[in-house]
Amino acid sequence: MFGLLSKNKEGIFNVGLLEMAIALYPIIAGYGYGSFKLAFGFLLIIDVCLIGRMRQSNVSFRQLYQYLVFVVLHNTVWLFLLQSVPNYFVNSCIADVIYLVSIVLIVPHLDFVKLKNSIYIVAVVCIVGMIYHVLMIQTGHSIQPIKLPFMPEMGSQSRLYAYLDRPTSFFWEPQSYASFMLVPLFFLLRERQMLFAFLVAASMLVSTSTTGILMAMFMLAFFLLTQKQKTWYRVLVVAAIIGLVYFFLYSSFTSSGLEKLENTNLEENNRTINGLLIAQDMNFFDLIFGVPFANLQDAYEAGYITRNIIVMADGIVFVSAFWVCLCCQGVIGLFFFMNVYWGIFKQNKAVSPYLICIIISLFSNPDILGASYVFQLMIMYVFISYNQKHDEQLEYSNSYEN
Repeated sequence: MFGLLSKNKEGIFNVGLLEMAIALYPIIAGYGYGSFKLAFGFLLIIDVCLIGRMRQSNVSFRQLYQYLVFVVLHNTVWLFLLQSVPNYFVNSCIADVIYLVSIVLIVPHLDFVKLKNSIYIVAVVCIVGMIYHVLMIQTGHSIQPIKLPFMPEMGSQSRLYAYLDRPTSFFWEPQSYASFMLVPLFFLLRERQMLFAFLVAASMLVSTSTTGILMAMFMLAFFLLTQKQKTWYRVLVVAAIIGLVYFFLYSSFTSSGLEKLENTNLEENNRTINGLLIAQDMNFFDLIFGVPFANLQDAYEAGYITRNIIVMADGIVFVSAFWVCLCCQGVIGLFFFMNVYWGIFKQNKAVSPYLICIIISLFSNPDILGASYVFQLMIMYVFISYNQKHDEQLEYSNSYEN
């Protein structure tokens, strides 16, 4: 994997500026200059730089284009239907378009090998940051996400500013760290780099993210059960899973994660089914087209939601991404949203382990269109593009030899 001393063109230091920017994007997205959030602002800057240098891609964005058209039409209609249009809804509509268009604009310019190397480098730095956070917690210190140099200071109202008792490295929450580290874990398992895959998976466990823990175990099990591998490789995967389970159960570094799981009561777990309860309360028209509000928080505060859903202590309604899409964009929107993933799967089934993890996370992660969505889709599209080019070159080589 790391081939630090490798001098061939695929050595780890073979990176590009754009690829490194995208590798850092999940971290940069947590910052902002006032109301100008870098989650969409950073992409907008890249889009402006690339707009005059459009490239064709060998992957199909057809399903993504369809979802983009739906989002634009749905949001436009809602701008006229809502009794009052809050500024944050207008901002959200603009950001949604930037997110989706950016994927189409940026992906053709990304080199997979350079992007993979960039992600490996960022992952190494993040693991070092995770170790630092764990040591700080072990010595009784409170921690904050490690701030990137040259980034704006975080305001006290920001999630990134909060003092924590769980390690996050450079990310603003454990789940964000685990979500990012899924990418190098996926790449490393495909390259059969078990030692480094074990280290990445262990860092995901240390993050104490329940979703991250489950996804790490799933990814390892998926490769063990579905991929055609030699016996020695399967033995290594089984050993890695056993080692990770032992590490999680008995290591002092993951004690906070165990305490979190043990202390998670039924009420807190029920937060993840809020969306189902809301959907059951929606009339037929709203179920098809979405609730007539800017978001579910507004719907709750307006009294639209009559079910006894679980509300956070600060009054925030937690609903996972799958149900947010269904409730806010209706069955039609959910179809187009999920069809994007289906289109990715049809183009190249080799992406399945990572894709399945992303789909499962839709039932725990509250974000639909945002930095995570953009990053995940870029990874999958670039991966597909590289695999298709590799397959085409292999076919050409075989035909030439024949």
